[in-house]
Amino acid sequence: MKLYVALGANLGNRRQNIEQAIEALARRIGTCGGCSVLYETKPQGFCSDHLFLNAVAVFETDLPTDQLLDITQDIERSLGRTAKSHDGLHTDRTIDIDLLIYGQQTVRTDSLILPHPLMVRRRFVLEPMAELAPDLVHPLLGQTMKDLLHQLNRLDIASLDQPEEATLTAINRLLPQLSAHAVTLSEADLVRLVQNPTTKVFLGRDEEGEVQAMATLSLMLIPTGVKAWIEDVVVDENCRGRGYGRQLLSHLIAEARRLGATSVNLTSKPERLAANRLYRSLGFQPRQTNVYRLTL
Repeated sequence: MKLYVALGANLGNRRQNIEQAIEALARRIGTCGGCSVLYETKPQGFCSDHLFLNAVAVFETDLPTDQLLDITQDIERSLGRTAKSHDGLHTDRTIDIDLLIYGQQTVRTDSLILPHPLMVRRRFVLEPMAELAPDLVHPLLGQTMKDLLHQLNRLDIASLDQPEEATLTAINRLLPQLSAHAVTLSEADLVRLVQNPTTKVFLGRDEEGEVQAMATLSLMLIPTGVKAWIEDVVVDENCRGRGYGRQLLSHLIAEARRLGATSVNLTSKPERLAANRLYRSLGFQPRQTNVYRLTL
């Protein structure tokens, strides 16, 4: 049967620790049938300056689950891990090996639960799983790994109504990624922006509640109707490729329609190739116009 195993390390030679763990697993439980690339991630559940490398590997084995658990823990000890996480308390580690999915087996004992109960909430597991086995169906949920990752990638999008210090910090983190000429916003700047009745600032938060995307919707009442402009669309550089930009824009288009806009408009530089592909895929048509700017 196929056994999927998650591996992580944030101390020592992280890559070497993971490679040695995979070699040891292959010797002791069965042939390694593949491994994802290594993903660098921030620690979750505790604070540390040491980033993790994470991966998922698959093995062919017929060993019983209790023996598999004993082997993984023995390999962890041999690679320098002296203590396991306990009662939700996590620490830095030279290696972490977790059993994820073992065929269609379901196990629930004091020492092991399969499929791993937290894997569908852990990006550092689902991303390499979706890479390695995108069409693998979760034995209990009946959904593929790529579908589970897609669900995890859904943003919580809402308009900014009450600025807070954490929100201001997040916006100022995104602004330099939007423009090299961006100026840091003060609290007063943000309050003034939010209180503008024709402007709405939308923020997108990931599964951890962190602000990872932002866009602005402005409404103009003109003789030909209500025109909506989408401006300042930005997704954090560490989160691009997850579909956040498409979700954010789709939300703003729906909001503009709800508010009675007769058109939705945006501008984009020709060199922004990925952004322009996204805009066209959402139905935006390029206009043969010249934009003139006077800097005051």
